[in-house]
Amino acid sequence: MPAPSAKITPRERLLRVLRHQPTDRLPICPVGLSPFTWHVDFPAYAPVLEVAKRHCEFMAGFPLDGGFALCDPKVLDMKTDTVEAGERKTTTTVLRTPKGELAQVRVHDRSVGSWGVLKPFVENEDDLAKMESLPFEPFTPDLSARAELEARVGDAGLVYCNGITNALGHAVHGMGEEFRAVFCFSEPGRLRRIVERAQERLLAYVGRILDAGAGPVFRFYSIESFVEPVMPPSFVDEFIVPYDREVVKLIHARGRHVVMHCHGRLGAQIERMVRIGVDGVDCAESPPQNDIDLAGMVERAGGRMFIWGYIQFETLSRAAPEQVDAMVREAVSAGGTAGRYVLSQAASPWMAELPGRTAETLIRMIEAGVRYGGH
Repeated sequence: MPAPSAKITPRERLLRVLRHQPTDRLPICPVGLSPFTWHVDFPAYAPVLEVAKRHCEFMAGFPLDGGFALCDPKVLDMKTDTVEAGERKTTTTVLRTPKGELAQVRVHDRSVGSWGVLKPFVENEDDLAKMESLPFEPFTPDLSARAELEARVGDAGLVYCNGITNALGHAVHGMGEEFRAVFCFSEPGRLRRIVERAQERLLAYVGRILDAGAGPVFRFYSIESFVEPVMPPSFVDEFIVPYDREVVKLIHARGRHVVMHCHGRLGAQIERMVRIGVDGVDCAESPPQNDIDLAGMVERAGGRMFIWGYIQFETLSRAAPEQVDAMVREAVSAGGTAGRYVLSQAASPWMAELPGRTAETLIRMIEAGVRYGGH
């Protein structure tokens, strides 16, 4: 551990966390929130960002375009129409394939921020056959803005390239949840063939973005959609762990880092994340949303990956100041201050207006982290 007088920048502190090296104090890094991204355009975030700039490290999100399941959209016959009514935006995308049309309907409410799917592309075997008939041309995203973001972030943190979806995620791209669950359970042979094809494309894509300078940290979408009770851990062992390990190994070989995004039950998944080799997990929740507490996650990680989050975002909207203090104190006691745990709310804020007392309690969370985290 560095001497107490040593000056460590937020950037260096995060690099120590990613390298599993001891840090000088508790890292505080509000996931999905920074003064370098879209939050600066919304007044609700201004007081939170002012406090965060004084005390926090930042993983500044940089959107990483994956095309259409890693395919260049330019080779696809695809048209999207948008209808706006009040705060709701509805988009209908029609995709013409060699075997017929597919359609997807999505909705977006300004007050919520994220998108929802009303109708997926693939709802049955006929739709899957159409999806499988599509042409494929490799896609490489435009990364020209990444260097400018890195320059703005400077020593305040790191660029967080968001994100890489794993081979299984691309294999089931466009499937509705019901059809996906039935297909994954009933057609393991076919699923494996689709995953292996997706893995080949994914490794090539990752190689291209690494060559283009992407990084230094990647947000990896993988296990989240398949945690219990959706699929058993044995499914993750077969269709995720060996494939994801190859992707992470490729990224590590180029001197860059990977953090997996995963809400929900992590009791059976931490050891699988360790086997995959990711450097950490973001948006780790607390019970009852999770089936394991922070002390258990840190113990199972064994110093080979860090836990990031644990302060429930929905709780912050209504918590009293002393409740926030207690949650942070408990988290720091369980996770420590040496870099195995990074304090944050357990979800990225995607709304234009923060609900309830969230702005006040986010500030309180940061200040409690300073008080209990050895700052």
